[in-house]
Amino acid sequence: MIGLVYNARGVRDEVSLTAFWTTYGFYMWLLTALVLLVMLGVTFRLAIQVRAAVQRYTALTRGVEGETLDEIWHARALQVADHNDQLTTLTQQVRELNQSSVQHIGLVRFNPFGDVGGDQSFAVALLDGNHDGVILSSIYSRNGVRIYAKFVQAGTASHTLSDEEEAAIAQALRDPSPALSPTLNP
Repeated sequence: MIGLVYNARGVRDEVSLTAFWTTYGFYMWLLTALVLLVMLGVTFRLAIQVRAAVQRYTALTRGVEGETLDEIWHARALQVADHNDQLTTLTQQVRELNQSSVQHIGLVRFNPFGDVGGDQSFAVALLDGNHDGVILSSIYSRNGVRIYAKFVQAGTASHTLSDEEEAAIAQALRDPSPALSPTLNP
C-alpha cells in the first residue's frame, strides 16, 4: 500500500505503509501503551470511588428497606432533632443538679484553747449554687472533740455563728470550688 507524505521541503513523496511502520512503529506502540496505562489508572481510581460511594450508601440505608433516599434523609433528620431535644433536656437537668450540688467550700482552722497545741479545730462551710447548705464546726480539746452543724440559707445561718464560722462562710462565698462545680454554658 502506498501513502502520500510531504517531506521537509513540502514536496509530495510516495511512501509505503511498510516503510512508515518500520520507521514509526516503535513510537506508535509506545504511545498506545502509554494511553492504555493512563486509561487503566483512571479506571482503577473510578472503581475505588464507586466502591466507597456504595459503602457510604449501604451504611446510610442500613436497616431501611424500600425507602427512597429522600425518605431516609428525612428519617435521619428527625432522629437528629429528637436527639437534640434529648440533649437539651439532659443539659437542663444537669444545670438543675449543678445548682443544688456543693459548689462553694470554705475552711478555717483555728485553736480555741491556748493549752492545746496546733490548729486542730476547724469550721467548714459547704454551700450550693443558691448559697444554701451547712456549716460544720469541730472543737478539739484535751477532753474530747465536739462537732456542731448549723444550716445555712442564702448565705445566712439559722443560729448564731462564731467568728471562725462566719469566716468560713465568707471564704466559701468568695471562692467557688471549680473542681466541684463544672461550668455549663447557658
